[in-house]
Amino acid sequence: MPKKTPNTPITSATHRLSLEIAKPHAVVWKAFTGDVNLWWPKDFYVTESPQRIVFEVRPGGRLYEDSGKGNGLVWYHVIALYAPNSITATSLLNVSFSAKGKSATAMEITDSSFGCLGDTSATAEGWRLLFQDGFKSWIERRK
Repeated sequence: MPKKTPNTPITSATHRLSLEIAKPHAVVWKAFTGDVNLWWPKDFYVTESPQRIVFEVRPGGRLYEDSGKGNGLVWYHVIALYAPNSITATSLLNVSFSAKGKSATAMEITDSSFGCLGDTSATAEGWRLLFQDGFKSWIERRK
């Protein structure tokens, strides 16, 4: 019997987003890694009954939705950590930070995917919603 092949061709895609955040580097790093449950937009959850988002900031750690009772969804596994400058996670998501003087931080997000991806146009918009409208807006409003 011949092997079944997917209808969607195998492709790759890379999306990049650069933001300048009007907060010091150390403040941005701490908020990004430690306060994810506060800035992650509620409409960005994908499970039916999300309770919180958890970020285990260590090699092998997870970024996941906790839906309670052992249920949830893992978004990423951390595969490299260079605190407080960058985190790389599975599917090759890299988020890096660099000081722009004493009161601003450059944030660079690169997401590379490989597989039967189909239309990837929504991915770039999703990252803009999460990181620019979510994280950047949230942290710049904080005192």
